[in-house]
Amino acid sequence: MTDRVRLRVLLSAMMFLQYAAWGAWTPVLGATLTNRLNASGVEVGSVYGVLWLACIITPFIGGQIVDRLLPGQIYLAISGAVCAISAWMMSTQPQFGGILLWMWIWSLAFAPTLGITNAIAFHHLSKEGKPEVEQERDFAVIRTAGTIGWIVAAFILTYYLTTRPDLPKGQWAPFEEMQVSAAFAAILAVVSFFLPHTPPSKEKTDPWAFTKAFALFKTVPGFAVFMLISFVVSTEFQFFYVLSAPFLQDIGVPTDWLSSTKSISQVAEIVSMAVLLPLSLKYLGMRWTLVLGTLAWPLRYVIFAIGQPLWLVVLSLMFHGIGFAFVFVTSYLYVDRVAPKDIRGSAQNLLTLVTLGLGNWLGTIFCGWLKDHYTKFVPDPANPGKLIPAAENAVAWSSVFMVPAVMTIICAVAFYFTFREPKIAQAEPEEVPQARLQEAQ
Repeated sequence: MTDRVRLRVLLSAMMFLQYAAWGAWTPVLGATLTNRLNASGVEVGSVYGVLWLACIITPFIGGQIVDRLLPGQIYLAISGAVCAISAWMMSTQPQFGGILLWMWIWSLAFAPTLGITNAIAFHHLSKEGKPEVEQERDFAVIRTAGTIGWIVAAFILTYYLTTRPDLPKGQWAPFEEMQVSAAFAAILAVVSFFLPHTPPSKEKTDPWAFTKAFALFKTVPGFAVFMLISFVVSTEFQFFYVLSAPFLQDIGVPTDWLSSTKSISQVAEIVSMAVLLPLSLKYLGMRWTLVLGTLAWPLRYVIFAIGQPLWLVVLSLMFHGIGFAFVFVTSYLYVDRVAPKDIRGSAQNLLTLVTLGLGNWLGTIFCGWLKDHYTKFVPDPANPGKLIPAAENAVAWSSVFMVPAVMTIICAVAFYFTFREPKIAQAEPEEVPQARLQEAQ
C-alpha cells in the first residue's frame, strides 16, 4: 500500500468511526427515551439540545486546546475514549437526570471533533501540493465515509435490536444505541493513534474571531435577512432529528427498524451532494437552490402530517438529504463568496454559531415543547400523581408537523424574494467548501 493510499484509508476510517459513533444514537434515541422512560417532549428535546449547546461552547474551550496545546490525533484519541465511557454510562441510566449528565460529557468531548477531523484531513491533503480544488474533491470522498459510517451504524443497531428478545413498552433496559455508539468511539480512540501526526497551530487563535464578521451586516446587502432566514430554517430542521423516530414508530414502523429506515436520509444526502447540488448550482443558481432545498422540508412535513400511506411517509425521508445539501451547503458557499478573504473564516464561524448552535438548540427545545402541547396525557397507573402519554393516539402528529411545514414554506418564500445572488463568484459551484460542513447529518 502506497503512502498516499494509506493516508486516505486512515482518514476515511477516522471519518467513518466518528460519524458512526454519532449516528448510532441520533436517529432513534428520542423513541427509546419515550418508550423506556416515558420522557416528555421537552425532556427529549433537552437531551438532543445538549450537543448544540456544546457546539456553541466548543470554540471557546475545545478549539483552544487543540489549536494551541494538543496534536489533533491525540485529542481525537482522548475524545474517543471519553465518548466511549460516557456513552456506555448513558446506556445504563434508568433516570433522565443521569442521561442528561452523561450526554453533557459526551457532547463536550465530541463537539470539537466536528472541526478537528476536517482540519486533520486538510492538513495532510494540503501537504501533497495539489491545487485547492483537487484537495476539496479528495476531501469530499473522504468525508463521504462519515455518511457511510452513519448508515452502517444504523444497520448494525437494527441487527442488534432484532436479535435480542422483544421488550414491552415501558420496560427499562440498557440503551442499545448508546452501547453501539460506545463501541465505535472506543475503536476511534485506538485508530487515532495510527493517524499521521497533526501538530497544533503555532498561531494563537481568537475564540471571538467570529465577531469580525458582523461587518458583513453593513457591507453586504441582504446578509442580515439571509442570516435570519437561516436561523429559522435550522430551528425547523430539528423536528426531523428529535421527533421523526417516535412518529414513525406510532404510524407502524417497527421500533427495531427505525434506525435503518431513517438511513434513507443519508443515502439521499450522498446522491444530492454528489449529483444534484452541483447541477442545481450550475444551472439554477444559489437562490433557486436555496428555495428548492427549503421546500423539500415542508413537502416532507406535510406528508408526515397526513401520516399515510406508510410507504410514502418512509419514502419522504429522502427529502432530508436533499434539503440538507441544497440549503446548508449552499449557505456555506454563499458566505464564502460574499465575505472578504481576511474574514472568511470568521464569517463561517458566525453562520455556524447562528445555525448549528443557537438555531439547532432552540429548535430542539421548541419541537419538544410543541410535541407535549399536542399530546394527550393520562395519570400513570403506577404513580397517580404523575401524568404519562395515553397508550393510543397520544400525539396529534398532524398538528405538530404542520407548524414546521408552514414555517419552512415562509422561509422558502423569503429566500425567493430577498436573496441576492453574489455578482462575483469567488469559487466555482463544484468547489463546495466541504471543510466547513461540520454537522453533516
